[in-house]
Amino acid sequence: MAPGTAVVTGGGSGFGLALARRCAERGFSVALLDIDGERAAAEAEALAAEHGGRTLALAVDVADTADVERAAARVAAELGGADLVFSNVGVQQIGALEGFSDEAWAWMLQVNVVGAVRVARSFLPLLRASERPRLAFTASASVLVPASRLAAYQASKFAVLGLAETLRLELAADGIGVSVIFPSGMMTRHLESSLAARPASVAGDIAPAEDTRAMLESNPGFARDVTTADDAARDVVEEVLAGEPYIVTHGDLVEPVLEHLTLIRRAVERGRRRGQAG
Repeated sequence: MAPGTAVVTGGGSGFGLALARRCAERGFSVALLDIDGERAAAEAEALAAEHGGRTLALAVDVADTADVERAAARVAAELGGADLVFSNVGVQQIGALEGFSDEAWAWMLQVNVVGAVRVARSFLPLLRASERPRLAFTASASVLVPASRLAAYQASKFAVLGLAETLRLELAADGIGVSVIFPSGMMTRHLESSLAARPASVAGDIAPAEDTRAMLESNPGFARDVTTADDAARDVVEEVLAGEPYIVTHGDLVEPVLEHLTLIRRAVERGRRRGQAG
């Protein structure tokens, strides 16, 4: 008996495609949703040929509510439902705060944050009908260990983490497991696909050399820990199915994360003392 249907946004390339491939290997029917419908269709055909399962490719812009809702209806009609949903779409632009326009902020938040909301909202009815539903959001390791020149991207991914934390509470009674994935650096088309999806109202170089250099200098692990999307996705599906709330794909983040947690603990303890004194 097949394990069910997996839905992956941003499934036409990179980390999304790697997740879809892992799902297909496990016997899932797979729906690839991507703004590049032609690329998604080609990859869906290749997955079906390699693994023999059912696939569906849909051209979907997560910045468009109607697009996402139509996709959920098509998945329900053609694949019978959804058991595992990866809200994986994300766009990126590198730059210092003063060089970021309101239009650039609006674009990244609309896709990365509100897009994740649209996907969760549209697919919730299908997940509620599943016997073992799972919803996973792709954040970023930069949420755990931030870098400079990524204010808009990191702010959007912090928001995705907040969304997931809230939904984990809201959906617990429905038995829907919610996971957050924190990928470190990968060799993908992320900047290329971000540029292709960027509206004309957002101008400028998507990764200026000076800003990219400053970003890497502020967080050397970004360059040190780079791997392929397939390697990054290797154990993710298994951990999502196991109900893990947080999944770090790769990279040595232990020391900076522990240092951060130590500072937060000190702040919490100071707050407790103030409360007890009052």
